[in-house]
Amino acid sequence: MLILHFIKIASRNMWKYKSQTLISLLGLAIGFTCFALAALWVVYEMTYDTFQKNAIYKYAVYLPKSFSPSGYTRSTPYPLAAYLRETFPEIADAAIVDPAPFRATVDSVEFPASFLLVDSSFLRMFDVKIIEGNSEFLIPDSRKLAITEEKAQQLFGNEHPIGKKVNDQTICAVVSGMSKRSNYPYDFIGPVRAWKVTQQNWNATAGDNTIIELLPGTNIEAFEKKLYEHDVGEGRTAYAKKMMIKPITKMRYLDPEMNREVKFQHIVIFAFSGLLVILCALFNYLNLFITRFRIRQKELALRVVCGASEGSLLSMLSVEFLLTLLFSVLLGSLLTLALHKPFLSLSEIKMDLHAVYGELLMYIGGIILLSLCVFRLLLFIFRQRSLNMSIRRSHKKLFRKSSVVAQLVISIGFAYCAIVMLKQMYFLQHTDELGFSFQNRGAVTVYQANDSEVLANQLKQIPEILEAVPADEMQNLVPLSNNMALTFPSWDDKPADAGNISLSVLYVSQDYIDFYNFRLLAGEMLTDADPDSLVLINESAAKALGWHDPVGKRFGGNYMVKGVIRNVYNYAPTTSAKPFFYTKPLKDMSMASGANVLIKYREGMWKSCKEKIEELLTKEYASSGKNIYNNEEEYSKYLKSENALVKLLSFVSTICILICVFGFVSLVSLACEERRKSIAIRKITGATNGDILSIFAKEYSLLLIVGAAIAFATGFFLIQRWLEQYVKQTTIPAWVYLSILCVMALVIVLCVGWQVYKASIENPAESIKKE
Repeated sequence: MLILHFIKIASRNMWKYKSQTLISLLGLAIGFTCFALAALWVVYEMTYDTFQKNAIYKYAVYLPKSFSPSGYTRSTPYPLAAYLRETFPEIADAAIVDPAPFRATVDSVEFPASFLLVDSSFLRMFDVKIIEGNSEFLIPDSRKLAITEEKAQQLFGNEHPIGKKVNDQTICAVVSGMSKRSNYPYDFIGPVRAWKVTQQNWNATAGDNTIIELLPGTNIEAFEKKLYEHDVGEGRTAYAKKMMIKPITKMRYLDPEMNREVKFQHIVIFAFSGLLVILCALFNYLNLFITRFRIRQKELALRVVCGASEGSLLSMLSVEFLLTLLFSVLLGSLLTLALHKPFLSLSEIKMDLHAVYGELLMYIGGIILLSLCVFRLLLFIFRQRSLNMSIRRSHKKLFRKSSVVAQLVISIGFAYCAIVMLKQMYFLQHTDELGFSFQNRGAVTVYQANDSEVLANQLKQIPEILEAVPADEMQNLVPLSNNMALTFPSWDDKPADAGNISLSVLYVSQDYIDFYNFRLLAGEMLTDADPDSLVLINESAAKALGWHDPVGKRFGGNYMVKGVIRNVYNYAPTTSAKPFFYTKPLKDMSMASGANVLIKYREGMWKSCKEKIEELLTKEYASSGKNIYNNEEEYSKYLKSENALVKLLSFVSTICILICVFGFVSLVSLACEERRKSIAIRKITGATNGDILSIFAKEYSLLLIVGAAIAFATGFFLIQRWLEQYVKQTTIPAWVYLSILCVMALVIVLCVGWQVYKASIENPAESIKKE
C-alpha cells in the first residue's frame, strides 16, 4: 500500500536525522505534557459550580475587612441573607452557608468529611434533594445530621444510615450530593447554630457565607453599585457596608483568600509556557524540515519526472511530520503517567487517570490539528515555487532566519523571566526593606502554661537558641493571628468631611521591638518606661490620618504618637501594609491563653533546635497544647505559589534552551551540508578556515542580537507587570542581561564553530564530487 511506502520513507528519514528527530520528539513531548496538564488544571478551576441550577445568577457576598490581606471577607453576619432577600427585589433567594471543620467519627474511627451548616434556603438554591428521612437536620441545635448517599455507602456499606450516630449526632436524612466540583462540597449537612438565629447579631461574623441568587435579566453592574452604596441602617453598620459580590462560578480564581497551593494566574502562566515550548519545538522541527526539503529537491524532482503527483509528494512529506507528532504524543503520555500522581496532589484535581488522559488527548489533539494545518500551508507555499527558482534563491532563507530568531526569543525570554523571578524570591526572603527581621526567628507557645518567664529560661538552656523573649500579651509576627482593629472618630488635623478611621493595633514591648528590629523613621522608639498613652504608628497609618509630621500628634483622645516606623510587611508580599499603631499592653489586660516566647536561633541550626524544643516541651509540658513556629518557614508559605511557578519556568526555560542549542547544532550541520559546494569553492579560491567561520559567525551573531533585543523588550514588559503585584520589588541590573547574552553567545559560538569547522576541514575536491 502507498501509505506503508510513505511510512517506510518517513522512518528512514527520521532515522537518518536521528539527533534532530530526537530533539524534536523530546521538545514536543514535554511541551504537550506541560500544556495539556496546565490546560486541564485551568479548565478544572474554571468549572467549579458551573453545573448548579441557575449557576450564572448565584453570587457570594463580600464585606470590607480592614486587616484582611485582600481587604474583603466572605464572613458575613447571620441576618444579612434574610435582610438582602427582603430589601432588594433583584434577589430571588438568599442562603446562609457555614463550612465547618469536621472529622466524622463512627465507632471510634475517624474519617475525613466535608460539613456544611446551612438554612433551608441552601437546599432550594443548590437543588439538594432529601432522598430519605426528614428535614429535622435544619432545626437549630437539633443534634441531627443529613448524610449524602456516597458518604453513607462509604461509612456504613449496605446498612441503613438513618438513626446511625456520627460524632454523637444522629443521622435523620439521606440527601443528594454535589455531582461535580463545588466551592461548597458536603458529606454532611447540619443546622446553623441556634444562638445565631436567636440573637440576630449584626456586629459579629462567624464564618457564615451569604449566597444570593439574582433574577434573570438583572443588570449586574447596576445592582453591584446599588449594593455597594446601600446603607443597612443604624445599628447594623459595623460589618454590613460597602458590600460587593463575586460569581460563585469564579470564586476559585477571583477570591484572593481562596486556599490553594498554586495561584490561578500562575497556572495560566504555566499553560502559556507549555504552549511556547511546543512552538519552540515546532519552529525547530519545521526549520530543519524545510532545510532538508531544500537538500532533497533533486530527489523530489526525480519523483515528479517518474510520475509522482504533487498530492502524493505532499502526503509523503506530511506522513513524516505526523509520525513525529504521534511519537511525541506517545512519549508525552508516558511522561504524564510518570507525573500524574504528584500533579494531581499539587493541583488537588480529583479525577481518575482515564479521565485525565481523555481531557489531555483532547487538548493535544487540538494542537496537532493546528500544527498539521500550518505544516500543510508551508508545503503548499513551497509547492508554488519551482525547484529551479528555489535553488537560485537559496540564499534568501527568510523562514530559516525567522525560525532561529523565534527560538532565540522564546529561550532568552524564558531564561530572563525565570532569573528575575528567582531574584525577586531571594530578595523577599533576604531584604531588610520589609520593616522587620524574621530570619532565624520563631516562637514557642504552650497553652495552659502559666509563666512565660519560666519557659523562656528553659529555652535559653538550649545551645542553639541565642535569645528568648517572653511575650505573653504579644503575638508572633509571622504568622500574625487574632489581629484587632479599633475605630477612632477623632484625631488632630482631621478634615471636616472625613469619617471614622480604623487602625489595627499590635501590643509590643521594648524587647519585642528590639527582637523584630523595627525600623524607626521619625521620633523615638517606645520604651518600657513610657506611659500607656504613647504609641508608634506605621507609614500607612500616618498617610491614612493625613499627617506629614506625625510625631506629637494625637488620635482617639488618649493616644499620642512618639515615633513613626516603617511598614511591617508580615503578610503575603502582594498585600499592602495596613494602618497600624503599636502600644504597650495594658497592665490589667490579659490576652494570653498560655505562655508565649519569641526565640532567635543560630543560623542553619533550626532542625536540631526544633528537635530539642520538642524534647523539652514533651518532658515539661506533656499535657498541654503547644505550637512551634519558624518565621522563615511561615513566611515562605506566602511564596509557595511563586516558588512553584519559578521551578516550573526554570524547567521550561531549560528545555527551551536545550531545544534551541540542539536545534542550532542540527541546523548548522544541515546548512553546512547544503552549502558544501560553496564552502569548497571558497577554500579553492584561497579562503581560510577563519574566513569561513566568520561568514557563519556574522549571520548567527546578527540573529542573536535581533532575538535578544526582542526577548529582552518583551520579557521586561511582562516581568514588570508581574513585579507590580509585589509591594517590595527587586531591581533588574545590567548583569542579568549581559549574563544571558554571553551564555547564549558562547553556546552559539561552540555549536556553530564546531559544525562549520568540521565542514571547513573537508577536502574541497571530495565535497565537490559529493555535490
